[in-house]
Amino acid sequence: MEKAPFPTPSVVEAVRSSCRSFVESSPVKVSQTSVQDFLQKLDKLQYTELSDDVTIKMPLRFETVNDELNFITLIDLLNFGSGYRLPLHELAGRGAFDTIRFGAMSFHIGGKPMDAETFKKMTVFEVAETFQLPIDREVRHETLDFVTLTQPSALRPLADGITWVLNSTGEYLVENGYKDLADFIMKHVKQNPQNANSLVNHFSKHLPGLFDKYWFDDEKEPVYLYKKAQIIVYHLWYTFREQLPEFFAFKDINALTVFSDNVIPTLLAHLNIIEMPGSWQEQITTNQDLSIKQATTLRAAAVVACEEIVAAAKSVGPVPDMTTGGLDVYLWRLGKVGEYRKVPRFQLKDTVMF
Repeated sequence: MEKAPFPTPSVVEAVRSSCRSFVESSPVKVSQTSVQDFLQKLDKLQYTELSDDVTIKMPLRFETVNDELNFITLIDLLNFGSGYRLPLHELAGRGAFDTIRFGAMSFHIGGKPMDAETFKKMTVFEVAETFQLPIDREVRHETLDFVTLTQPSALRPLADGITWVLNSTGEYLVENGYKDLADFIMKHVKQNPQNANSLVNHFSKHLPGLFDKYWFDDEKEPVYLYKKAQIIVYHLWYTFREQLPEFFAFKDINALTVFSDNVIPTLLAHLNIIEMPGSWQEQITTNQDLSIKQATTLRAAAVVACEEIVAAAKSVGPVPDMTTGGLDVYLWRLGKVGEYRKVPRFQLKDTVMF
């Protein structure tokens, strides 16, 4: 299913064009009427507040720029697990993003090196400890009283996924002579400064944990999303554009698409901008996992819908200078506000992409 070739020359343009083509032949539609309605009702003050991505800012001190680069990139590299939202709240007491952020802070505060060798050798048990994931549970023996057995918990597959992403990242970095993610980034931006597209390509081509591409057997063409590769680049721009403008003040930052996960499509569907089959909505409402193709279709539809919203905003509504990055952050943060937080999100456990 992920046999799609690497897109050239531009990953971002491949995301944009392949998502539009994929959605056009799908049962999911984007409502132009609802796009207009959304923009006309948009609260400019709320948009200005929520489109500022403060979630990536944390009250931590870093000894070097490279330490902060590693920290920011690690959070986004592991920014998945949304399908485990319910068991995470039940067993770990926090959601997916907070779990990953907690783990990254554990690395930083505990002095655990965020380098290639550490990632390559991490075990699932070290991951469970670092991210505070209970991966085992005790159950009573079916026939023998006072005997208990250890079984994997509902979070064991998530811990396995985190371990695989760390191991595969570490293996690539070690094999190619990079000390850590910061080294991987800085060697590239020194050769290709202020170029977001180039850095997205660099991440997307080399790190297996970012290979967000699909080619379904009944489709003529592949579909690309590369959500995590793009959000890493966006957060590097957001964090370092003033600190290191010669490298990270990306002149083409607004060329990125939205970083489509499960929250963005959910909000857009709730706002009637994305229209899906009733049977899909029932699966979501009853907390059933979608298929990979269903999830990919909704994520692709969110990319298309947000392109439509940003284009229409130039002449409709109070934010004519809207960007895809700002819109993404606004929708993601809006999903955590008030009644929007109660809207059921679609889930897919079998992925390390969102």
